[in-house]
Amino acid sequence: MWLLLRAEASPDGILEALRKLSVPAHLRQLGERWAIEVHANGHLPEALLRYEEVERVLTEKVPYPLVASWDGQIELSDWRRGKALLWIAGPCSVESRRQLLDLATVLRDVGVHVLRGGAFKARTSPYSFQGEGQAALEWLLEARALTGLPLCVEVVSESHLELYESIDVLQIGARNMDDYWLLKAVGATHKPVLLKRNPQATIEEWLLAAEYLLLHGAPWVLLTERGIRTFERTLRYTLDVGAIPVVQERTRLPVIADPSHAAGQWRYVHALGLAAVGVGAEGLIVEVHNDPLQARSDAAQQLTIEQFAALYAQANALFEARSRHLSQPI
Repeated sequence: MWLLLRAEASPDGILEALRKLSVPAHLRQLGERWAIEVHANGHLPEALLRYEEVERVLTEKVPYPLVASWDGQIELSDWRRGKALLWIAGPCSVESRRQLLDLATVLRDVGVHVLRGGAFKARTSPYSFQGEGQAALEWLLEARALTGLPLCVEVVSESHLELYESIDVLQIGARNMDDYWLLKAVGATHKPVLLKRNPQATIEEWLLAAEYLLLHGAPWVLLTERGIRTFERTLRYTLDVGAIPVVQERTRLPVIADPSHAAGQWRYVHALGLAAVGVGAEGLIVEVHNDPLQARSDAAQQLTIEQFAALYAQANALFEARSRHLSQPI
C-alpha cells in the first residue's frame, strides 16, 4: 500500500517511525509530492495514520492508484455533478472575434456551461488552417468576460503554456494523449484538464495518461471518449460507448463524450450524443459554428445553433429520465 503525503510535507518522520517498527518501506517522488510504499501485508500500523503529513492511504492494486482513488470535488461554472449534464460547446477553431462573441452569447443563452474553441490547431495536413494562435486566446478571454462562461482550450505544445495562464480548463487532444512530457507540464499548472482518449488507446492506457496529470498536480480530469479506430470507415471513428460504464467502474473522475469527432459528419452527432448519455456519460463536448459550411476546420461535423439546441433539449430529457429510473428501487 501507499502513503500519499501532502504537498511540501517531509517524509523523514514517517520513515523513521517505519524503521523503528521494522516495516519495510520505499520512498518515491510522485510529481511534486512524496509517497511511501509500505510493505505491511495489508495491515498498516495505526500510529502512521495520525501523522498530519499523510493525505491519503492508497490500497488499490492497480497501475493508476490516483485515478482509482480520486474522490475530490469539481467546481466548474454552475454545473452540479449528478444534477445535470455538463455541456461544453463552441467552434472547432476560433476564426474571428465577431464569430466567437456572437456564438458565445447564443450558447450561453441555450444553457452551455463551458465555452470551447481552438486557438492553436494540430492538423494532419501542414496546409490546413492551424488556428489564429494568440489572437484567438485574446478573443476567448473577451468572450468569457462578456458571457461569464469558463473556457476550455486545447494545448498542443509545452512552449504555449505561459499563454494559457488565464484559461480555466486545459484540453489534451487525442493525438497528444501519449505526449507524456506535455502531460507532466500541463499537470504542473494545477489546472483542471479535459483528456481525450487516443483512438488507438486501450482503456488502461487512457487512465494511465490521466494518472500522469493527477500525479503532477491536476486537481481533476474530464475523461473524454471521442471514438476509437476500427475496421469500419463509414464514420470517422467508432464511438466506444461501452468504455463509458467500464471507466466509471474504475474511477470517480467524470466521463464525458465527444460525438462530433467520432461522427465526422454533422448528421450523426445527435444520435451518438444521445447514445453516450444513454449509457451514462456525464456530459458532452460538441462543436458548434455560426455557419458550418464556411468553417475553416471540421466543417462537416459542426452543428448549427439550431441543431445543437435540439440535441441539448433531447439529451437533457434523456439524462433526467435516466436519473429518475436509476433512483427508483428495482
